[in-house]
Amino acid sequence: MAMSVASLQRVRSSPLLEELDDTELEMVAAAMESVTFPKGESLFEQDTEGQALYLIASGQVGVVRRSVKDKARERLLAVVGPGECIGEMALADGGPRSASVVALEDVEALALCLDPYKAMRDANPRLAIKMQLGIFRLLSKRLRQINKSLEIVHYWMFA
Repeated sequence: MAMSVASLQRVRSSPLLEELDDTELEMVAAAMESVTFPKGESLFEQDTEGQALYLIASGQVGVVRRSVKDKARERLLAVVGPGECIGEMALADGGPRSASVVALEDVEALALCLDPYKAMRDANPRLAIKMQLGIFRLLSKRLRQINKSLEIVHYWMFA
């Protein structure tokens, strides 16, 4: 079921959607699907093929990474809530997921799957550019956060 424009307006603060005009927002809404995840359910698993981006409408999810050395060991990397995106790399490159995502509480989300995104992108290149810029902003923000975290870890390990 496609998400209404009114519902998308609630999460418009996301870097992915902030520059879209109302017509473009309607196109994105038509391509998105409303999905729900009960507390404890995985949205997707690390190392699986990325097939969709999720825009969290309500609830919170945990981004979890399994240890390379010990697959049973996991580390919580981030908690993501309403208005935020997860899984954006699926639209950027379609590669494997870099982490798993699990619902920390009941979650409502908007899913933008790869095939509808590609069709929308082909039909409206201007919209695709705006969405790619949103993805780049989001990835840049996350990279800055990772750099700060690494700086703190490095300081504590080698100071």
